[in-house]
Amino acid sequence: MASTEARLMASTASVPLVEYGLLVLGFILAFVLAFSVGANDVANSFGRAMGSGVVTLKQACILASIFETVGLVGAKVSETIRKGLIDVTMYNSSQELLMAGSVSAMFGSAVWQ
Repeated sequence: MASTEARLMASTASVPLVEYGLLVLGFILAFVLAFSVGANDVANSFGRAMGSGVVTLKQACILASIFETVGLVGAKVSETIRKGLIDVTMYNSSQELLMAGSVSAMFGSAVWQ
Protein backbone atom coordinates (compact mmCIF):
# COMPACT_ATOMS: atom_id res chain seq x y z
CA MET A 1 0.00 0.00 0.00
CA ALA A 2 2.77 2.42 0.89
CA SER A 3 4.61 1.77 -2.37
CA THR A 4 1.46 2.51 -4.37
CA GLU A 5 1.03 5.82 -2.56
CA ALA A 6 4.69 6.68 -3.10
CA ARG A 7 4.42 5.96 -6.83
CA LEU A 8 1.26 8.04 -7.10
CA MET A 9 2.86 10.97 -5.28
CA ALA A 10 5.99 10.74 -7.44
CA SER A 11 3.97 10.70 -10.66
CA THR A 12 1.80 13.68 -9.67
CA ALA A 13 4.78 15.70 -8.46
CA SER A 14 6.20 15.81 -11.97
CA VAL A 15 3.00 17.18 -13.58
CA PRO A 16 3.20 20.95 -14.08
CA LEU A 17 0.56 23.21 -12.58
CA VAL A 18 -0.40 24.48 -16.05
CA GLU A 19 -1.72 21.05 -17.01
CA TYR A 20 -3.90 20.93 -13.90
CA GLY A 21 -5.27 24.36 -14.79
CA LEU A 22 -6.09 23.23 -18.32
CA LEU A 23 -7.67 20.07 -16.94
CA VAL A 24 -9.93 21.99 -14.55
CA LEU A 25 -10.80 24.52 -17.25
CA GLY A 26 -11.55 21.64 -19.63
CA PHE A 27 -13.95 20.03 -17.14
CA ILE A 28 -15.76 23.33 -16.57
CA LEU A 29 -16.05 24.01 -20.30
CA ALA A 30 -17.21 20.44 -20.96
CA PHE A 31 -19.96 20.84 -18.36
CA VAL A 32 -21.11 24.18 -19.82
CA LEU A 33 -21.04 22.78 -23.35
CA ALA A 34 -22.93 19.61 -22.39
CA PHE A 35 -25.54 21.65 -20.53
CA SER A 36 -26.14 24.06 -23.41
CA VAL A 37 -26.22 21.39 -26.12
CA GLY A 38 -28.49 19.19 -24.01
CA ALA A 39 -30.85 22.07 -23.29
CA ASN A 40 -31.09 22.83 -27.00
CA ASP A 41 -31.71 19.18 -27.90
CA VAL A 42 -34.38 18.73 -25.24
CA ALA A 43 -36.23 21.84 -26.38
CA ASN A 44 -36.25 20.56 -29.95
CA SER A 45 -37.33 17.06 -28.94
CA PHE A 46 -39.96 17.69 -26.29
CA GLY A 47 -41.27 21.18 -27.07
CA ARG A 48 -44.25 20.03 -29.09
CA ALA A 49 -45.13 17.19 -26.71
CA MET A 50 -45.11 19.52 -23.72
CA GLY A 51 -46.93 22.28 -25.60
CA SER A 52 -49.76 19.94 -26.52
CA GLY A 53 -49.98 18.59 -22.98
CA VAL A 54 -49.03 15.01 -23.83
CA VAL A 55 -46.22 14.99 -21.25
CA THR A 56 -45.58 17.11 -18.19
CA LEU A 57 -42.35 18.97 -17.53
CA LYS A 58 -41.23 16.32 -15.05
CA GLN A 59 -41.92 13.49 -17.49
CA ALA A 60 -40.08 15.32 -20.28
CA CYS A 61 -37.03 15.85 -18.04
CA ILE A 62 -36.95 12.19 -17.04
CA LEU A 63 -37.35 10.95 -20.61
CA ALA A 64 -34.78 13.43 -21.91
CA SER A 65 -32.24 12.38 -19.28
CA ILE A 66 -32.65 8.74 -20.17
CA PHE A 67 -32.51 9.12 -23.93
CA GLU A 68 -29.72 11.73 -23.99
CA THR A 69 -27.59 9.36 -21.88
CA VAL A 70 -28.43 6.36 -24.08
CA GLY A 71 -27.52 8.39 -27.15
CA LEU A 72 -24.24 9.48 -25.59
CA VAL A 73 -23.03 5.95 -24.92
CA GLY A 74 -24.00 4.74 -28.38
CA ALA A 75 -21.32 2.82 -30.24
CA LYS A 76 -20.96 5.23 -33.15
CA VAL A 77 -20.66 8.31 -30.92
CA SER A 78 -17.99 6.69 -28.77
CA GLU A 79 -16.12 5.45 -31.83
CA THR A 80 -16.16 8.87 -33.47
CA ILE A 81 -14.87 10.57 -30.33
CA ARG A 82 -12.20 7.92 -29.83
CA LYS A 83 -10.98 7.48 -33.41
CA GLY A 84 -12.58 9.86 -35.88
CA LEU A 85 -11.78 13.35 -34.67
CA ILE A 86 -8.00 13.67 -34.55
CA ASP A 87 -4.92 11.52 -34.84
CA VAL A 88 -3.58 11.53 -31.28
CA THR A 89 -0.37 9.78 -32.29
CA MET A 90 0.79 13.11 -33.72
CA TYR A 91 0.83 14.50 -30.17
CA ASN A 92 2.76 11.72 -28.39
CA SER A 93 5.63 14.07 -27.59
CA SER A 94 3.52 17.11 -26.67
CA GLN A 95 0.44 16.26 -24.64
CA GLU A 96 0.20 19.88 -23.48
CA LEU A 97 -0.47 20.98 -27.06
CA LEU A 98 -3.19 18.34 -27.46
CA MET A 99 -4.80 19.42 -24.18
CA ALA A 100 -4.64 23.11 -25.11
CA GLY A 101 -6.19 22.38 -28.50
CA SER A 102 -9.00 20.36 -26.95
CA VAL A 103 -9.77 23.07 -24.40
CA SER A 104 -9.71 25.71 -27.15
CA ALA A 105 -12.14 23.68 -29.27
CA MET A 106 -14.51 23.25 -26.32
CA PHE A 107 -14.31 26.97 -25.55
CA GLY A 108 -15.18 27.85 -29.13
CA SER A 109 -18.11 25.43 -29.14
CA ALA A 110 -19.40 26.69 -25.79
CA VAL A 111 -19.26 30.31 -26.97
CA TRP A 112 -21.05 29.38 -30.20
CA GLN A 113 -23.87 27.67 -28.30
